[in-house]
Amino acid sequence: MKVTKFWIIVWEVYKKNVRSMAFILMVLSPILIAAAAGGIAYFVSQTATVPEIAIISKNQQVIEALSSSKGEYTLNKKITTEKAAKEALKKEDLAGYLIIEEKNDTITGNYIQSTTSDAVDTTLITQLLTAIQTNQVASKLGLSQKDVAALVTPADVKTTTLKFENGKEETNQATDAMIKRWSAYIVAFAIYMFTLYYSSIIAQEIASEKGTRIMEIILSSVSATQHFFGKLVGILLVCLTQILSYALIGTIVYQIGKSFDFMQEALKGIDLFALLKGLIGNSIVFFIFGIMIYSILAALLGSLVSKVEDVGKAITPLTLLTLVGFFGGMYGFATPNEPLVKIGSYVPFFTPFMMPFRIASDTVNSTGVWASIIIMAVFTMICTYVSLTMYRSNVLIYSDTSLMKSLKRSWVIMRNEKTKQS
Repeated sequence: MKVTKFWIIVWEVYKKNVRSMAFILMVLSPILIAAAAGGIAYFVSQTATVPEIAIISKNQQVIEALSSSKGEYTLNKKITTEKAAKEALKKEDLAGYLIIEEKNDTITGNYIQSTTSDAVDTTLITQLLTAIQTNQVASKLGLSQKDVAALVTPADVKTTTLKFENGKEETNQATDAMIKRWSAYIVAFAIYMFTLYYSSIIAQEIASEKGTRIMEIILSSVSATQHFFGKLVGILLVCLTQILSYALIGTIVYQIGKSFDFMQEALKGIDLFALLKGLIGNSIVFFIFGIMIYSILAALLGSLVSKVEDVGKAITPLTLLTLVGFFGGMYGFATPNEPLVKIGSYVPFFTPFMMPFRIASDTVNSTGVWASIIIMAVFTMICTYVSLTMYRSNVLIYSDTSLMKSLKRSWVIMRNEKTKQS
């Protein structure tokens, strides 16, 4: 019978929140934003025009070489003088014009554009002019094309990070490290958003029942322990539903979108399997513990107030801790080796935000990772025990005093009850 009552509480909390407009908007808002961004990107790519430029030069070879470029710009061959080019630019018939001069085997170019012109990437122009200049000098020196190719071939430099784990050497490519770091960023941002939302929800759940005196009726048929865990499990199931919704929608969007050219272009060079592996690895453990710690403490803080209107003030400490953790994680994203980040990654409130970045940058070994997980697990159990004990003491106490006074009084009541039992 007790189990049945527990699941009734879970189901009611779950049903109420999943059907709420706030939850629906919470689920749909990232999807709508992503869809809008994708639509804008697609529209821009379809309507984008290739800028037209003119080249002013006496060297026909240079003009022909520059006109061979496709996609970056088109060449207006009718305009051959600076005066005509400037007039066309004034009328906005040109995006710009390039004046090329040659002196002492050196080619110089001056690209002129107006403030309203379409932007032209001059990097390609610079590369083409450099190649022409190199060939001209090589020809004068009597060098073959093979000699020129050997001279201009750039050195090949790769970045490999060595990681020493249990005395063994492991390699980590720069691309893998970047994927891990962005996976950590996604997890940190998700924890930040989910923590703020669900901490508020669970605190409101308890405060609303307490404020309307319904709590007295509820606790006459179920224990405070069942009520506490019922609310907590119900909210965590709502959180799980939201995550699964994103996973399902993301899979559908990917399957449909990968047939479009612009989606293929956007995903080019991105290893989705490696990205998902980074998200589902250790990061999911920190995500779960982070949500649990903040939700448990939110339930306690929600039981300290007598009105829903006071929930915002009650969970302010949690909100501040979340902000510190999130911005600490962003700081760790840039500087994972800083002592402040290393210390903060073992503080349970901040571990979910900071430790994923340290793992991604390989600045912590497996012993450190497991130590942080154990610390979080122990801290979660302590939080659960303390919150549940204090919840039993104050859930039926109504007061308009400050949060600290309510917390202190709850602590005194809890100690008195323990003294009576002993």
